[in-house]
Amino acid sequence: MDFGCGPGGYSLSAARLTGPEGLVYAVDIHPLALRSVRKAMDKQGLSNIQTLSARDVARVAQGSVDMVLLYDVLHDLPDPHPVLTELHRVLRPNGVLSIRDHHMEEASILTMLASSSFLFAVNQGGTFRFQKTATGGTAL
Repeated sequence: MDFGCGPGGYSLSAARLTGPEGLVYAVDIHPLALRSVRKAMDKQGLSNIQTLSARDVARVAQGSVDMVLLYDVLHDLPDPHPVLTELHRVLRPNGVLSIRDHHMEEASILTMLASSSFLFAVNQGGTFRFQKTATGGTAL
């Protein structure tokens, strides 16, 4: 799942990586962004991306997503906890939340995630990887 996909650069790359048996959810609040993704899919001959409005993430089955990309989105969320809760819901057990946000410092990202249901795993060059925990309330 590419949450806050914008024009779909990461969604398109993920679709190529997962191949025809995989499914990528491209999620955004802006209809124009989702139209851009669909147009790029058609142009590139990809059929394994499903575009969703952010409101429709609730339709994604619980525990059905292996990885969520949250790139350059976190800084724009007035209250990240409802989004993080929903992302936790859709991730499989031991699923991965990958965060990159060039608008935020490392300490801010870690502080924001400290009270979520994700456990910090690694920072690889500014891309933070968090593991889904079985229950809420984790520590870093």
